[in-house]
Amino acid sequence: MESSELDYDLPPTLIAQHPAERRDASRLLVYDRASGAVRHRVFADLTDELSGELAVVNDTRVVPARIRIERPRGEVLLLEHEGGREWLALARPTRRLQAGRRYGAVELVEHLGEGRWRVRLDGEPDGEAPLPPYITEPLGDPSRYQTVYADESGSAAAPTAGLHFTSELLARLDVERVTLHVGLDTFRPLTAPTLEQHELHGERYS
Repeated sequence: MESSELDYDLPPTLIAQHPAERRDASRLLVYDRASGAVRHRVFADLTDELSGELAVVNDTRVVPARIRIERPRGEVLLLEHEGGREWLALARPTRRLQAGRRYGAVELVEHLGEGRWRVRLDGEPDGEAPLPPYITEPLGDPSRYQTVYADESGSAAAPTAGLHFTSELLARLDVERVTLHVGLDTFRPLTAPTLEQHELHGERYS
């Protein structure tokens, strides 16, 4: 499949920069596969559209993984905890960074290519929520970038489909939890001409 077949126009005016006041007040599009009909509802109506299905939710918790650095001005984005004080990370501007140098609480240990680094961190991650690049407004309430059932720390980004659930809505569903930590590929664009040529990196789950 050609990667270009997935291109589409998304006007910036249609990208919500702030969450709905209530999580489950976000819009819900319902597609009927049998008839092809499309209906527009709100997420709070989800249980009206289900008939006993099991809801499997990802209980990963987002790490405050975006760490700003100075001289040169840039950032380190923690992707995966390797154990101890070491993490896999993206860092920029890569061309101006040097292995063995310390930038605030972060020491760059080894450049792994394509902007990826092995880093050593002082203490626990204490950065910002790693918002996606299409969100340009600051996050007023960091808890809104966590699901209400977030439990296991380890993700570099939120499992965004789950942000619309409330505790009340979950109580009306049959729910099972899995943990899948969101990592590198959520930040990597499709650059290969075909999907078959695109390299996917692994993610940890339990």
